[in-house]
Amino acid sequence: MSIDHRLVTQPLLFQDNRVERFYTGGKLLNEWCGMAPMEDSHACEELLVTSDGAISAGKPEGYGVSKTIPEQGGVRLDELIQAYPEEMLGARFHSFNPGQLAVLVRAGDTTVRIVMQCHLTDEKARHYFGMPRGKAEAWYIARLRGGAEERYVYAGFKPHVTPELWRELFERQDIDAMVDCLHKLPVHEGDEILIPAGMPHCMGPNCLFVEYHECNDVTIRAERVIGGQRIDDAELFHGLSADEGLGLFDYTTYDDDAIRWRCVMVPRTLEETGEYRLRELIGPDRAEGFEVQAVDLTGSYVLPAFDGHRVLVAVDGDAVLAMTDGRRFELKQGHGALVPAACQGLALEGEGSRVTIGVPVVKA
Repeated sequence: MSIDHRLVTQPLLFQDNRVERFYTGGKLLNEWCGMAPMEDSHACEELLVTSDGAISAGKPEGYGVSKTIPEQGGVRLDELIQAYPEEMLGARFHSFNPGQLAVLVRAGDTTVRIVMQCHLTDEKARHYFGMPRGKAEAWYIARLRGGAEERYVYAGFKPHVTPELWRELFERQDIDAMVDCLHKLPVHEGDEILIPAGMPHCMGPNCLFVEYHECNDVTIRAERVIGGQRIDDAELFHGLSADEGLGLFDYTTYDDDAIRWRCVMVPRTLEETGEYRLRELIGPDRAEGFEVQAVDLTGSYVLPAFDGHRVLVAVDGDAVLAMTDGRRFELKQGHGALVPAACQGLALEGEGSRVTIGVPVVKA
């Protein structure tokens, strides 16, 4: 099938792409995305922009890969990249992560605490799975479910934790004690939380989050019963032994101040005019494979020249993506868009809208 080359010069919008996970949610996600009402279920995660898809038991390879909207040909994103890799990704990003986006984005909505887990570092991804990249991730807290009580995420080991203690608690499946090994971090709407590769973590209940992440979907889990379903070690550790799987957790420990510095981002204003305010949510000093910015629109903001791809999400309100040739694309709240490397001069327009921008970084 011939793929229209003109697609690489325009922002790409994608079809709905719901996947099922072990946790439950989805009702608030549908409200946020403007989709048909639904009750909470395991269909609680929307893959907004992904060339990699999702790993899910019983699903084929390529499950969850984004497809462009029908008006843009209904093309699988991985096939579009394969056809025009450098124009889609940018030459240095194609060299860094061949044939795949370097930054992807999804949204999740959970009514429960998600299972304790970690993701691979680049080194471990190559060693155990022959994959070029691991996975750092970052959560933008887009919405919180009702109620006055605080909402939390969990990340990083407390000072008392050792590999031996974590192994002992895992073998006993002492879940309360395992949760108590992790720092409990209060979150509010608009917060940005960074989770480096290898760090133990889990999202707390009643959060709708937008997750920017590197190109890997391997998850190492530490709980054998998830949502009432018993999981064996092969699935917990993605085919590795318990020794190997538990060895993938980063056993760095943190006191309260250190974990907040490592994970809780402090936004910094980069530019402010009468038409927009651009803030840095995750900056280049973090060196985790991507940066995240947020632009609050009261008019127009032109994306600066860049030699790679960028990933957008309308987190508050709708926005318009305006091209220099007059073409305009509507980015609805709760949806994502990909700006290919060959698409330059794109303007984001809105009135009271907020758009987050994922920018890939080539790591040393």
